[in-house]
Amino acid sequence: MSKIVRINLGTKEIKIEPVEKGHSYEFYGGRSLSAIILLDEVDPKVDPLSRDNKLIFASGLLGATFAPNSGRFSIGSKSPLTGGIKEANVGGLAPTLLCRTGIKAIIFEGKASNWQLLKIEDDKIELIDANPYVGMNNYELDLQLSKRFGSKIGVFSIGIAGEKQMRAASIASMDLEGYPSRHAGRGGLGAVMGSKKLKAVIIVPPKVNQIKYHDKKSFQQVALKWGKNLQESKKTFSKFGTLIGLMGMNSVHGLPTKNFRSGSFKDADKISGEALHEYLLKNNGKYGVSCSPGCMIRCSNIVFDKEGNHITSSLEYETVALNGSNLLINDIEKLAIIDHICDDFGLDTIEVGNALAVFMEAGIIKWGDADGCIALLKEIKNDNKNSLILGNGAVEVGSVLNISRVAHVKGQGLPGYDPRTFKGMGVTYLTSPMGADHTAGAAIINRTPDSDLDYGKLHTPKNKVELSKRLQVFTMILDSMGQCYFVGPNIENMSKLAKMLNARYGWNLKTEDLVELGQKWLKIDRDFNVAAGLDATDYLPSFMLKENLIDLPDRLWDIEQDEISSFWKKL
Repeated sequence: MSKIVRINLGTKEIKIEPVEKGHSYEFYGGRSLSAIILLDEVDPKVDPLSRDNKLIFASGLLGATFAPNSGRFSIGSKSPLTGGIKEANVGGLAPTLLCRTGIKAIIFEGKASNWQLLKIEDDKIELIDANPYVGMNNYELDLQLSKRFGSKIGVFSIGIAGEKQMRAASIASMDLEGYPSRHAGRGGLGAVMGSKKLKAVIIVPPKVNQIKYHDKKSFQQVALKWGKNLQESKKTFSKFGTLIGLMGMNSVHGLPTKNFRSGSFKDADKISGEALHEYLLKNNGKYGVSCSPGCMIRCSNIVFDKEGNHITSSLEYETVALNGSNLLINDIEKLAIIDHICDDFGLDTIEVGNALAVFMEAGIIKWGDADGCIALLKEIKNDNKNSLILGNGAVEVGSVLNISRVAHVKGQGLPGYDPRTFKGMGVTYLTSPMGADHTAGAAIINRTPDSDLDYGKLHTPKNKVELSKRLQVFTMILDSMGQCYFVGPNIENMSKLAKMLNARYGWNLKTEDLVELGQKWLKIDRDFNVAAGLDATDYLPSFMLKENLIDLPDRLWDIEQDEISSFWKKL
């Protein structure tokens, strides 16, 4: 039987609530579950870093099942970065182990008086003094926790960025090799975890897998066929990872370059998926690595330097786009080092890339100066003034340095897709309750949620509101399942999911029922934000509304705001 664990960190009281058939949260999981709990239990106007905010760890409805790529996990709260609702999605080992315990959600309430660890071992759930680990970053922390609790544990943790409640702080999840390389990165949820004085959550592999199936054979038939198809169709993706898309983004003039002035970078080939692959082969790195158990796509990598020292695990597109072309940095190894530092301290690499661009706008760091970026990041440990500002995100840097050119929506830095080219992505930035978040509805090259509908060319306004809407609904569904959205947010896969949900739970959902649930779930996000005082739709930063791309002078933002505002009516 699944259960919800409620932990008051102030009183150290732990309550367990069974989730039986007919429970009000029966049809919720992952992102939708964290959203409904927040709407039901948290005042939308609460200070995100106060004891009255809640931090929710939520398992997907298909989490850790035979469903392909079902090792993802949702962490939700009110964001200190956007001031609205936030879900950050993460892989690694801990999500699968937690799902196998039968825990549907953990709700962290209040604030501890001293730093705590939460340890889960089968039915034993306990808080442990974490003071010996305060001041540790994620790499050392995971090493010490593995020595104490066993090498097979899963860990969610924060580094010193989270301890310092930096608004760009992430929550790390240990990967399958034991590195803290997977991150619930966006929205500053690491700061929320730090505000509650929760240093880490440790899951010991359960003795008995609590995942049950109503019709296991039917579930496996759908899941195994889908998994084999993904394994075959994503071979190139497995080889080059998420960086496979960088040259394509560059060719269509959608790659953020010099703080979103241009959509293409003259040195793109030096930081591409092909360049990384060559670096991996040269230095005995690894590719085709799974980010979590059950991953059929395996788009991760492990990067070593020429001396054989581990630099980072999974150097990905967003990190390279925002810290590479966006800063005019063309050194793949230096980008791997930046990634390592962010993983270690617990910082969102997308937000860091946008923040560093503002430092370059101010002339504090020169364009293309990777070493200057690395030095500034490292100084977080010494409480360097500028480093602390950096950890609070791009908008904070712009405010302190009096720089207006900040690429953000709702206070959150833009991901690696210029909206003047990626029009559908731009609509997602402006309408998603998550703010500028590509994972909320990634309208990238060849991403079509409905194969029989015409969404127009990538850079034209035609049907982009509808495109974003469908992608956001389907992505919300995948996030609620506990699945990686790389399996494909499309209507064909919604049919597969409905069949697997029915086979697991004994439900009787049709594809259209699941889509309606996705729409309902997405509206919960919106309702929380509106109650928090945020608008349901937003605007791009003013410079993007005024400027065309330098490398393609006729490329501009040309979707009318009235059409953007119609998004929720069409939903």
